[in-house]
Amino acid sequence: MSSLKDLFITVVNMSITASFVAIGVILVRMLLKKVPKIFSYVIWAPVLFRLVCPFSFNSEFSFFNLINLNAKKESGAYEFVPQNMGLMHTPGIQTGIDSIDNGLNASLTSTTPIASVNPMEIWMTVFSLIWIFGVIALLIFSIVSYMKIKGMLRTATRVDGNVFETDAIGTAFVCGFIRPKIYVPANIEDANLSYILEHERTHISRKDYLIKPIAFLALILHWFNPLMWLCFTLMSRDMEMSCDENVLHKLGDGAKGGYSNSLLSLSVKRKGILTANPLAFGENHVKTRIKNILNFKKPAFWVIVVAVIAVCAATIAFAANPSKSAAYISEVYKISLRYPSYWKLNPNYIERYEGKDGFFQVGAIDGEDMAIDEVAKNDAFHKLNPYGSDPKIINRIIDGQEARLILPSADQAEEMQNQAGLIVKYPEAVKIGDSAYHYFILWADESHIEQIGNTLTFLKKQTGNKNSIDTSEEGIAQLVEENLAIIMSSPKQYSNPYAYIQSHQEEYENIKKLGGEKALQYMLSQFKSGNAEGLRGHIMMQLCKELLGVRNNVTDETLTPQEWYDALSIRQEVKLPDFEYDGSDPIEKLVYTTEIEKNSQPQRGFTIVAPKIFGSYEEDGLLKVFVTTFSATYKLYGNVLDEVGGSVVPSAITYKKDNSGNYVLEKYEQAKDGADWQPSIKKFCTMPVSGKEIPGLADKIIDHYGNRDDIRTLRWENLFKHLKANGIKDATLFNSRGEIEFSMSNPQYVN
Repeated sequence: MSSLKDLFITVVNMSITASFVAIGVILVRMLLKKVPKIFSYVIWAPVLFRLVCPFSFNSEFSFFNLINLNAKKESGAYEFVPQNMGLMHTPGIQTGIDSIDNGLNASLTSTTPIASVNPMEIWMTVFSLIWIFGVIALLIFSIVSYMKIKGMLRTATRVDGNVFETDAIGTAFVCGFIRPKIYVPANIEDANLSYILEHERTHISRKDYLIKPIAFLALILHWFNPLMWLCFTLMSRDMEMSCDENVLHKLGDGAKGGYSNSLLSLSVKRKGILTANPLAFGENHVKTRIKNILNFKKPAFWVIVVAVIAVCAATIAFAANPSKSAAYISEVYKISLRYPSYWKLNPNYIERYEGKDGFFQVGAIDGEDMAIDEVAKNDAFHKLNPYGSDPKIINRIIDGQEARLILPSADQAEEMQNQAGLIVKYPEAVKIGDSAYHYFILWADESHIEQIGNTLTFLKKQTGNKNSIDTSEEGIAQLVEENLAIIMSSPKQYSNPYAYIQSHQEEYENIKKLGGEKALQYMLSQFKSGNAEGLRGHIMMQLCKELLGVRNNVTDETLTPQEWYDALSIRQEVKLPDFEYDGSDPIEKLVYTTEIEKNSQPQRGFTIVAPKIFGSYEEDGLLKVFVTTFSATYKLYGNVLDEVGGSVVPSAITYKKDNSGNYVLEKYEQAKDGADWQPSIKKFCTMPVSGKEIPGLADKIIDHYGNRDDIRTLRWENLFKHLKANGIKDATLFNSRGEIEFSMSNPQYVN
């Protein structure tokens, strides 16, 4: 029964997501009235996709970026109705529409402490049973209707090829899934027959005989959603009208009269059983279709081009989820911004995050007694030409402050990685070290600079405090309480704590990022003193869980906040050194030592490296080794591992013999990100002195990067070996889905 409830909630969440998309499609469809109906037909694809697939890809061009949803998004799927709703003490639904949410949530039953069974759990069971019985009933109806039609067609006689006629039907349609056949009424006039056959053959060539049943099966899953019935009706109408237009396009405008008469005559003879069964293709929506036929004109070429572009863009927008982003908050620079969550901190730079598709880095400029235009020109036209010889400076306003956007010119040096700049005037000078800075500067690749820059806010505005963060006990308490008060202020009618968190994410992030460990300790003290009841307790529990991470030993999600605290026993960190190579191969020993040195982050945890050596070449006292290294940094809390960072990077390491005959590091080259990745590998795959290209080496490294299971496995083996060498007998690493990824009892790579 639990599996049925989980499936039902998943379908409900898919249905709500599809409803938002359907509304968008209907609006776009209204704009497509004057273009061929094939475009109106095609644009229903994202609705079908949302109905059958709970997950999607992420894109900055997602339709959902235009609407402010309060729904939680887990693993690429929206969660309007929580999966554990039947177990929640304060159940709540978040459709993203306040009026609907308020009405629904006000009627939901809360858990009574003395009750043996959660009332909402009972209701969820009842709803899931009603849903599955509805699905079964509709499936039975469809199958029975289809079998009746097949029975009527037994006496049909072949006319030609896949065309059959029978006096048991009143209209023409396509029937069959593997070898579809066209069935027409007996004694149909030859003039009508040619039009009808062309229409039905178009259905077959476009595979409509498969698309419509698939759409109806999706409708059966979502039978409880009236909007989906409307969508199915409109999609069927668009399917038929686009098919009509296709026929007219082939036969010419002269066929309009005869084609319309054919539709009209067949509509009179149409029998009810065919219209009741959506798996058969009968003639329908006749009045609307005849109007469309009589008004049909071949569109101009430019109309087709515009429609193709518009529909393609809309399809991607409706099918995509918003891109995931992570929060970057700097108490040093007094700013916060958001960036793609898959970008990682580059330890070789100051405050730089990067991924294969871009990067960002932050800094500050003194600029005292200087206008922002002067500051921008000094940076843009620096003697080293960081933005090329002719950069463009554009006025912007960021978080209410004057800003200047610097875009590079075409001759910007390749190693600058298409860097652009954004200079923003601080509301008040910020003290960093012993100096005061009046301007903040953000560097990022040109494709991301405005996207990231538009999320920039100054911390003094977030906290409501013009002074820097007070890290004393009283200051942290004030930070937590002020932000908690804002989070709890709205929306008042919601019963689900997550709705409050979603509505005030900045304040929620302030507590986590600005308060950190001290905020955690303060909130735990509130639990200890019994000051964590109701909504306040639920929000603090969620904050504590996120701040604790794997240190949280409590896995039961049904506990009240106080019950969770009573069961909490914080896992303590076990400090471990970095991995040490214990083999005898001198080249491997050099590589392991270098990679540990380059990737070690002792302040963040212990580091494991797993290098794949592709070859070593010696020339005139220099040794050059080519390697792809999987490095990962972990923390160990009790018997649970936490992976805090990692990377897989090809590199070329050059060593030089010292006076004692030992090799010492001379040069360390890593593959660059983005478009420069392959060229940078090919560039360093050369001999150490002569610089001659080493044939085939770069291709070998690049090909291996696409299938690097060997170094993943070596990573787990080295991790197991390292833990065992340090006396650790029990340790487990879980992935983001809660699945075991590594265990001391089975230290093998899990696909």
